Amino acid sequence: MLNIAWLTLRSRWAAFGGTFLALALGVALMSSLGLVLVATTSGPDRGPGRFAEAPVVVRAHQDLTVPADWGTTYNLPLEEPRGLDPALLPKAAAGGRAVVDRSFYAQVAGGPGSQVGHPWTSAAFGGYRLTAGTAPAADDQVVIPAGRAKPGDRVTVQTAQGQKQYTVSGTVGELPFEQPVFFTPAEAERISPRVDAVVVTGDAEAVRRAVGSAAEVLTGEERGEADPQYRADSAALVGVSTMLGMAAGVGGFVSVFVVGSTFAFSVTQRRRELALFRVSGATPQQVRRLVLAEAAGVGAVAGAAGALAGLAAGPWFARKLAAEGLAPEWFRVEIGAASIVVLLLVALLGVLLALVGAGAAVLRAGRIRPIEALREATVETRAMTWFRWLGGLAALAAGIGLIAVAPLLPPLYWASLATSVGPALILAFALLSPVVIPLLARLATLPVAWSRGAGALLVRANTVTSVRRTAATAAPVLITVGLVCSLWSTSDSLEGAKATEAGQRVNTADYVVAPDHAPGLTRDLLGKVSAIPGVQVAATTSTTVYTAPGADMFSGPGGEGAVVPYSAETVDPAALGTVLGLPGVEGDVRKLSDTTIAVDESWNRSVGEQVEVWLGDGTKTELTVVAVFKTSTSGNGAVLTPKHAGSNLPSAAYVKLRDGADPAAVRTALAAAVKGEAARAVPVSQWTAVGDTKRQEDARLALYVIGGIAVVYTGVAVANTLVMSTRRRSREFALLRLTGTTPRQLVAIVAGEALLVVAVGALLAAGVVAVSLTGLWGALQQLVAGAVVEVPTAPFLLTTGACAVVALGAVLVPAWLALRTPAVRLIGAAD
Repeated sequence: MLNIAWLTLRSRWAAFGGTFLALALGVALMSSLGLVLVATTSGPDRGPGRFAEAPVVVRAHQDLTVPADWGTTYNLPLEEPRGLDPALLPKAAAGGRAVVDRSFYAQVAGGPGSQVGHPWTSAAFGGYRLTAGTAPAADDQVVIPAGRAKPGDRVTVQTAQGQKQYTVSGTVGELPFEQPVFFTPAEAERISPRVDAVVVTGDAEAVRRAVGSAAEVLTGEERGEADPQYRADSAALVGVSTMLGMAAGVGGFVSVFVVGSTFAFSVTQRRRELALFRVSGATPQQVRRLVLAEAAGVGAVAGAAGALAGLAAGPWFARKLAAEGLAPEWFRVEIGAASIVVLLLVALLGVLLALVGAGAAVLRAGRIRPIEALREATVETRAMTWFRWLGGLAALAAGIGLIAVAPLLPPLYWASLATSVGPALILAFALLSPVVIPLLARLATLPVAWSRGAGALLVRANTVTSVRRTAATAAPVLITVGLVCSLWSTSDSLEGAKATEAGQRVNTADYVVAPDHAPGLTRDLLGKVSAIPGVQVAATTSTTVYTAPGADMFSGPGGEGAVVPYSAETVDPAALGTVLGLPGVEGDVRKLSDTTIAVDESWNRSVGEQVEVWLGDGTKTELTVVAVFKTSTSGNGAVLTPKHAGSNLPSAAYVKLRDGADPAAVRTALAAAVKGEAARAVPVSQWTAVGDTKRQEDARLALYVIGGIAVVYTGVAVANTLVMSTRRRSREFALLRLTGTTPRQLVAIVAGEALLVVAVGALLAAGVVAVSLTGLWGALQQLVAGAVVEVPTAPFLLTTGACAVVALGAVLVPAWLALRTPAVRLIGAAD
């Protein structure tokens, strides 16, 4: 059978072309994604930057370590880096000369918001050298990168304290890892008293013995972990790996469908050929081995070709991610031992994918009877097998069950359920499609059902009677349109819910003062805004707290589970209920104090409970729950007083006019307050409409990547199925020509059938999207009253149109080739 399989592949390679392309594309995708994922696991490994010339770096521990059961610990990265304990400074200096370094927000007017300030005494450790002027000698002098100003110029520098004028005493060359502003040591200490690191010129082991376990001692490549952008780069790489994991899941999900439907349709097209093998004495097991051998052969060749394509696509994809801002600008794929292993594994995955995809076709091939070789007409057998019935009904029950159970579960689990409903329903509709295809085809052709033209009736009859062919072509359309539209509508609906929720929280405010190309608002600016007559101001600061959530149906007793991070906000309690509002469930948020906390429902806590909380810098405290509010779509799971904000800058200030205040005077005063600052004052209605643009752009780009993968796969599957079926219908076309059908009419019939099949797939996808959106709407109503779901009209039309274009090309080309052969010759030709 192996020899026969090899001869079949050699002589009929065109019949396996679509399967080969689908597998090669899948392997190329998996290998390129695998190479990029391997690159993300290595972390920010561009080498030390800020401390490249520092012998030893001592800094505080950057992780929160909490004891857990069985002698283990929970380790979580702290949102706000700790400063060194002042008591450790003499111990660190015992190993040799010690130089204190501080890192803090310092933005020259017109410069990027990522600028960072340091004392000049630590500049040399980053490789900085003066290109002009001198080092800062007075507290009103700074050194900045060359090209932004020249020695003697006056510049405005904004820090957490506010704005201040400085004289540029010198300039340094630019380096890729940061945009620095250097101050005198005394001025740096005034702006940021916290010591972030100490550079020691002594022996590393002596320093380790001196500080013990109270701090981290970094040498060699570890010094790169102390770079200002290390944590941001690490977070970006986590985001890249998450997106690529989703893309790989979509690729695997779609490729199994494509390969499975292609092999199944191939077996259907070759029933008489396989029946002849049975007539010649082949057993069902031998026929199955033949189909498996063909699948393995195609998978081996496609796996090798796809791995080679991925070798070229992986580095390009990494550069594209960096160029689009989804990954750090230095991110690249380097081919090494780990990359070679990934390519080999993915090439083997191509063979496995082919075998899995051919599984149903193998079972069907073994059931072909020898008597089928005597059939002259190609009549389809029943499309629905018991396996298809069971699988389809199980997937349908799973999808409907997820929708029904979502409102009964804690909101913490809704996001995972929302992303699982779509694939479950797509699988169900794809497996059960032969049951509804005749009905959908008749509905789609109702406008032409009463026409007198024979062409329209032939289109309808061919589609209804060729259920297996229609299902094999409509399934990829269903997968692509359904998957893209489900993901798109879920993303847009959640963004819309966040905007609605934000508007409801601040609907009593009149203006919002927000940062403009800066990480936050300065204390000086908040003072000026608060001093405006006739206004009440509520400033919020974003932070993170860590705690073990209470018990729910999936976890153990409260406080004994894993410690997890929660996004939180700090706000003046006097503003709650007046300027800002929270949808309360239990308790009174206006009773918030420095010893209490308000939490959302995902904490699984009740009013009056004492909770153990670690703040953003790792400080441990116990707070009493004073209120529970509804879970937020934006993820802000707790509210505390400004005492717990740490050194984070305020993220926004909400301004409410008091009774009797002059709106025009307040508007003028706000404009004057933000003038020259890295901030803007806008009406609250405009602020809620803007939202987080960068996050929305990243989410949309990820959808483009996932949707593009699905569309390409669909193009291969649809084209392969239609090309195979159209080539097999040459004799049918010849009979139609002999009965008087003109070439133009025949082309119109073939094109109509292709468009009708795409319409059937689109209708199935519309059903998937409708059911998914219904469940999503029900879940959102539990979170945000008045939330609406976004109907993905544009993605639906675009993806359906792309499928239609591919389908037309796949049938018109082979039909045109068939028309070039005389009809009489085709009638006498064998299948």
